[in-house]
Amino acid sequence: MRSRREKGRVEETGTASNVGLPSVTVLIPAHNEERWIARKIENAIALEYPSERRHVLVACDGCTDRTVAIAESYAQHGVEVQQYLQRRGKTALLNRVIPTVTTEIVVVTDATAQLSAEALRLLANHFRDPQVGCVTGPRVCVSTESAASEGEGLYWRYEAWVKRSESRLGTCLGANGQIMAVRKSLFPHLPDINDDFYVGMKVLVFDGAKVLFEPEAKAFIPAAATLRQELERKIRTNVCFLRDMHYLGQGLNPRRSPIWWRLLSHHVMRRIVPFAMIAAFTVALLLWQEGGLLYRLLAISQVAFYGSAIIGFLLERRHARLRIFYFPFYFCFANLAVLLAWTRWARGTQQYTWKRAERILPAVQPPTTEPTSGESI
Repeated sequence: MRSRREKGRVEETGTASNVGLPSVTVLIPAHNEERWIARKIENAIALEYPSERRHVLVACDGCTDRTVAIAESYAQHGVEVQQYLQRRGKTALLNRVIPTVTTEIVVVTDATAQLSAEALRLLANHFRDPQVGCVTGPRVCVSTESAASEGEGLYWRYEAWVKRSESRLGTCLGANGQIMAVRKSLFPHLPDINDDFYVGMKVLVFDGAKVLFEPEAKAFIPAAATLRQELERKIRTNVCFLRDMHYLGQGLNPRRSPIWWRLLSHHVMRRIVPFAMIAAFTVALLLWQEGGLLYRLLAISQVAFYGSAIIGFLLERRHARLRIFYFPFYFCFANLAVLLAWTRWARGTQQYTWKRAERILPAVQPPTTEPTSGESI
């Protein structure tokens, strides 16, 4: 059953004229996605959007499994398949495919993501404003038996809240790669970097267009299969950000960038949190004797926090979960990923080729029309 707010929006869009809706290409980059691709294509062709203005394109990057054959079996539904025999990574794939797109809007979406039924229309409606260059939506983590399920869901609910708040100020920073709509004329040629964050920031900082967040255009995606997979995904994402800043440094210039403070506080300062945690704990211990009661209380509180994180980790290994212990654990887990990312970035040991975190295929189709519990903060 749909929520009252969403039902109202469906009725509004359902009765509205299709005149003015832009032509849209749903672009699905794929590398060895035989487990997911049929499910993804069926989701794409079922989206509520005029069929004559919607095109589905599957771009295969060096696939060695049945992905291409499965995608080509949907040709009767108008699905186009572009196959590239040599794998070169997602950014190189997008650079090859985007110039071939002839529609006004490109919606890039992952093979593992299921879009809500109204997502395409909700995204496209924003492009009626010529100042809008990019629109994204929330990534909703589908609950699975994976140990990463609750933590990943919590993280993406927080990210959705931040992007929604930024959008209320006029524009949000970056986009989610699972659901990213971009005006084709503004889609940039990509250096070998994290495409979703770079595209949104390039459109915003260099092209001066708006990047908006549409909270009802949802991409449902299952959690990583294991915590180790989720750790690797987080490390790679953070390393990519550290490398991206070389290309987006202008966004931090207060004289040229109206969003410099949001970029600094949202994306840059969060990458120094693990160093602040280490410094705070070290100082509290060093001042235990001479610093007085305040520093002793600070040291005790930090010991209690990290002790709770250790308990949360031990419980997680036994497939038990108490939120009072799980939240400290996941906070430390996320910041460990940031710390390891700094190390890999400094050593230059991170491999950047597009590598999807393995995910558990849900036994039941995710609810693409009704919000999941606890989705908003």
